Amino acid sequence: MAQSVQEAQRTAILRMLSLAEPGEQLGGSQTWKVLVYDKFCQEVVAPLLKVGGLRNHGVTLHLNINSERLPVADVPAVYFVEPTTQNIKKIGEDLSKGLYESCYVNFASSVTRSLLEELAKDTMEANAAQKVMAVVDRYVSFVSLSPSLFSLNLPAAYETLHSPLADEIIGQYIERIVAGLLSVLVTMRSLPIIRCPPGYAAEMIGRRLEERIRELRTRGGAAGAELFSGVAPGARGPGADSGSGPGAASQRPLLCILDRDVDLVTMLNHTWTYQAMTHDVLGLRLNRLTVPVEGSGDSVTPPKAKSYDVDESDGFWAAHAGHPFPVVAEAVHESIEEFNRKRADMSDSKGDDDPSASLGPGLAAAINALPEMTEKKRSIDMHTNIATALLNEVKARELDRYYEMEDQFASQSTLTSISQLEQMLKDKHRGTTVDKTRALMVLYLTKSLTAPQLQGLVESLRANGGGGAGLALL
Repeated sequence: MAQSVQEAQRTAILRMLSLAEPGEQLGGSQTWKVLVYDKFCQEVVAPLLKVGGLRNHGVTLHLNINSERLPVADVPAVYFVEPTTQNIKKIGEDLSKGLYESCYVNFASSVTRSLLEELAKDTMEANAAQKVMAVVDRYVSFVSLSPSLFSLNLPAAYETLHSPLADEIIGQYIERIVAGLLSVLVTMRSLPIIRCPPGYAAEMIGRRLEERIRELRTRGGAAGAELFSGVAPGARGPGADSGSGPGAASQRPLLCILDRDVDLVTMLNHTWTYQAMTHDVLGLRLNRLTVPVEGSGDSVTPPKAKSYDVDESDGFWAAHAGHPFPVVAEAVHESIEEFNRKRADMSDSKGDDDPSASLGPGLAAAINALPEMTEKKRSIDMHTNIATALLNEVKARELDRYYEMEDQFASQSTLTSISQLEQMLKDKHRGTTVDKTRALMVLYLTKSLTAPQLQGLVESLRANGGGGAGLALL
């Protein structure tokens, strides 16, 4: 079975930490080392390897490249950074200070020739050429959040591509998007058939991505072809639909690049499924969220913030992430009851006539079940706290009413939808200003409103502290 995008990226990161070149077998992971990364690459690593995982692969320290760092003698440094002028300069400064015994420079995406020459110049000026053991393009410039979900980690992409910025800035942003998509393809060793609608960003990204793939395959020689090792050498490029062998069109993935404008309303709708709500309401990011947790039996002490990591390794999350919130709340209750039953069964003595007769087997079974029960308790506590935080937000903002109202916009008349929304806009206790603004934008995208109807809703929104900037963009 083929690796998922998350496993493929984890393998690439572990190969980097093992000090192996691309294509080499993993090894050397127990060589103690320092990992130096920038913010972007730190977020690449975060969902893949926790602190314990880094330590298991020989990383004694993991530091930000822009932080003040002390020398660490007799230990190599693994740099994992984006190919930028600032990062190149920082690496040169580290070499001139002699912070580490040697260094392995790994770029998240392809480094340009000019930056590579700048690195070589700084290395020579520091008289430290012998310390640079390797310079590698890793092609991992994206964030894997689950086996079937990745992000390019560009939160301002839509805003940037639709802003009146200079063409040069937009062009640079498109290059970042292309670099991220190219990284996904190289990591998966896949040569796709690219499809995109004509016009603006999607087409520009699709054509530029095709150019980058062709450049790698034609100018990179055998090494470039190896980046897409799942493709037959005879395949011409991402638009080639004929051929045989592993690169045949029937065995190649389809990459669809779409503008976000195709479905704007999805970004604005209030959500009602577990995973979507944790992202929308609790700020889930990089599979990590923070919720307020109240102390047991103490109503005076304010809640303490507690952070949790939620990903596919958690059985409850994997099973219920896509379920509606009421179903999840019921599942949490059932998990608590099941846990209490198992704990009671472990505590009960099975030997009524001679309790000592079953003491040995019962004790052994309890000890064997202890790790599983401990993990189960941790998971239950975590999801109980998350569900409680969501429930508090739902009650405070009446998010269920917003979800139901927006869900009915498409199936009911325009006048009925306007009437329902007007009631929500006028009630200051129903939702935040952002909730009201989102609901109005959803209605605007769902129904054809006349100018007077829209103006009346906007005035009602402004009367409750809202603004019309979002509607002006639409």
